Amino acid sequence: MFRFLRIAVLLTILVVVAGNQLLTGKRLNSWKKPLWLTIYPVLLDKDEKTASYVANLTADSFRDISAFVSREASRYGHQLDDPIVIQVARPTTNLPPAIPSGDSAIGVALWSLKMRWWSFNNTGQKGLVRDDIRMFVIYQKARENQKLERSVGIRNGGYGVVNAVASEKMESRNRLVITHELLHVLGASDKYDQSNGQPHAPDGLANPNRSPLYPQEQAEIMAGRIAVSASRWRMPTGLSRCQVGATTAREIGWLTAL
Repeated sequence: MFRFLRIAVLLTILVVVAGNQLLTGKRLNSWKKPLWLTIYPVLLDKDEKTASYVANLTADSFRDISAFVSREASRYGHQLDDPIVIQVARPTTNLPPAIPSGDSAIGVALWSLKMRWWSFNNTGQKGLVRDDIRMFVIYQKARENQKLERSVGIRNGGYGVVNAVASEKMESRNRLVITHELLHVLGASDKYDQSNGQPHAPDGLANPNRSPLYPQEQAEIMAGRIAVSASRWRMPTGLSRCQVGATTAREIGWLTAL
C-alpha cells in the first residue's frame, strides 16, 4: 500500500512540475512584458584580480545583451524598449554542480535535480527583483591557451550556467555566450555541428539567402560562428556581429504574432 502511495505522490509532483514548466514557457515566450534576468557571478578561484573584476560588475556591464535582444526583436515586429532587464547579484564562491561531460539521459537528469537544489539554496538575495531567468556565470582568471568547460541553458529550469573569463578582453565573448544560453532557456536550439563547430545551413546562417552563400558576414546567434565556407568558420568579435535567424525567432516566440 505504501509503495502505491509513494508512486501516486511522485506522479502528482511530476504533473505539477510539468504543468508549471508549460505555463512558465508560454509566459516567457509571450514577450508581453520585459523579462528579468539575474546574473549570479560565481568565483571559480581565489585569484585577487578575478575577485576585483567580479566585484565591479554591474547591470551596465551586460547592457549589450539587452540591446542585442531589443535590436533583433524589432526585426521581427516586437517593439520593446527593454525586452530583457538585467540585475546583478552579489558574487558567491559556492560552485554549482559540475555539468556532466557525457550525454547520458540519467546523468543529465541527476545533474538537473542537483542544480535545482543548489539554485534554491544560492539565490534569493535581498534587494533583487523577482526574476524570470537566472544565469550563473562562473568567472576564472585568464590563462594562455585557455579552454573553458561548456556552458548550458536549461529551458525547463529557467536558468543557465556559463563559464567565463574575468578579463576585459573577453567581455564580448562572455556576453555572447550568456546571450546564447539565454536563448536556450527561451526555447532556441543549437544550430551548429557538435563535432566540428560548423554552422548548419540554412538555419545556422545569419543570411541564408545571400548570393553567393559564402562567406557569411554575420553569425546566427545559436550557431555562434560565422560560416566562411561550407566547411570553415570563424568566431564573431561580439554580439554586434550576430543575428537571430528566422528558425530561432520562431522557437522563442517572435514569429507567432506575425
